[in-house]
Amino acid sequence: MAERELRSAKMYFKHKVNIEKFKKDTFEKLDRNNHNQQIIMEEKRKKRYPKWMLASVASVMIIGTVFTFGGSYIADAAQSLISQLFGSRENLMQAYPDESKGELDFFEQTLVIAKENLIEEDFNHYSQLLKEQTEIFSKVEKENREYPNGEEEKRLDQIQESMRAYEIKFIPIQAQQLASFPFTKPTYIPEGYEQVDESYPMRNESEEPVVSMNYSNGDSFFSTQQLNIYQKVDIEMQETGFFEKTESYSLNGYQFDYVFSKEERVGMRVTVPEKGYKIVLIADVLSKEEMEKVLLSMIGK
Repeated sequence: MAERELRSAKMYFKHKVNIEKFKKDTFEKLDRNNHNQQIIMEEKRKKRYPKWMLASVASVMIIGTVFTFGGSYIADAAQSLISQLFGSRENLMQAYPDESKGELDFFEQTLVIAKENLIEEDFNHYSQLLKEQTEIFSKVEKENREYPNGEEEKRLDQIQESMRAYEIKFIPIQAQQLASFPFTKPTYIPEGYEQVDESYPMRNESEEPVVSMNYSNGDSFFSTQQLNIYQKVDIEMQETGFFEKTESYSLNGYQFDYVFSKEERVGMRVTVPEKGYKIVLIADVLSKEEMEKVLLSMIGK
């Protein structure tokens, strides 16, 4: 899991899952080869309060990515919306100086998708929340402060919480436009678990979104990540060693790979070649049978 995703996840897990345990148990091996970069990102995290790009319950995470779907229509519509809400793109850049050009491009396109998929009343409220949030960040920048003050931070939390109710309606639509495979959710959830987080991370512009969902029963967790069959999520990377030794078998005509780890975590992967995707499930205490049920419910068999 990228540091950006962990930062965002922390906001949703803080009352239901021990995020530090989640990070340690599941992903502690992933960043060893990028230690210096992680230090830089951590310093940046401490300096800046989480922004709109990092705070959505269903946000599409990007790193320097520029999207071109929609062509000139998207660009023209985005420019019009930016002018209406913020006066100019320059004003937006001044409020969010740490965001890359690609991230700002993506934000503009997100506004267009929001307008197309929210009713007028909801979009007007959503855009006003964005405008108010930007005004707060702009004030912080102009006063050369590292952080919002207590009153500003409280209001930012309220704004971001309100925005999530709207973003869950259109961000999955936007992510699906960027993917070649159909998104799916489990219809079977182990007793006591409920979904606590949803995101659509993208590593770079050459890859498709990963449908990432996290579930918790208050004490334990499991997560599912659905992605293009030719991509890899972090836990599949060779340096983690997690999927190096697996029990591979066929179930209902699909290949399953099961991993049991002594580090209090288990994993399972199913490949669905005819639809071009695979699903990776990571858990701390789920049984092999329960994981199979979850994954089978996601592929319809």
